[in-house]
Amino acid sequence: MPIRLRPFLFCLLILVSVRHTWAQQSFQIDLPDVQITADKLVRGDADTYGLGDWRCTFRVSLDGTFLQIDGDIIFSEKANDFTTITGTFSRRIEVGELAKCRLCDVSLAETGGVAAGPNIGARGYRWYKGEGIIRRARIVTDTFGEDVGHIGGTVQFAPVRVVVRCDYAWRDE
Repeated sequence: MPIRLRPFLFCLLILVSVRHTWAQQSFQIDLPDVQITADKLVRGDADTYGLGDWRCTFRVSLDGTFLQIDGDIIFSEKANDFTTITGTFSRRIEVGELAKCRLCDVSLAETGGVAAGPNIGARGYRWYKGEGIIRRARIVTDTFGEDVGHIGGTVQFAPVRVVVRCDYAWRDE
């Protein structure tokens, strides 16, 4: 049996839905390049010998008017003594534009990214393509001798898009 609304209630529902609306906008934040270094020996003799892989992961989140950036990097050897060296990064950046969005729902279009590759040995820095919020990373994967505190590099980010959704209620005056 179909539900029937009285014409008055039907018009009232249409009026309410038309009188309450929302607007969505976005803006982007250009993040600065950051340096990340693997400075903690987790396992092995502290030398990766050019055998293995590395992976760098970054995440961003919103905290009021701040953008929190957290990252980690890991170099892991696939042979010999399976050396593993890690490092972390953390920074809060105040974003003045977020102060204008206090009464709105604010979210990030993308919150994470990764760059990774093989350990190419002690051949200096090389650029690696990133995914997500990481545009690319310039990483040294091995040195001659102990690698702890000497491997890692620069991470460059793609612009982070902030989505702002505000509810508006129309008033008759």
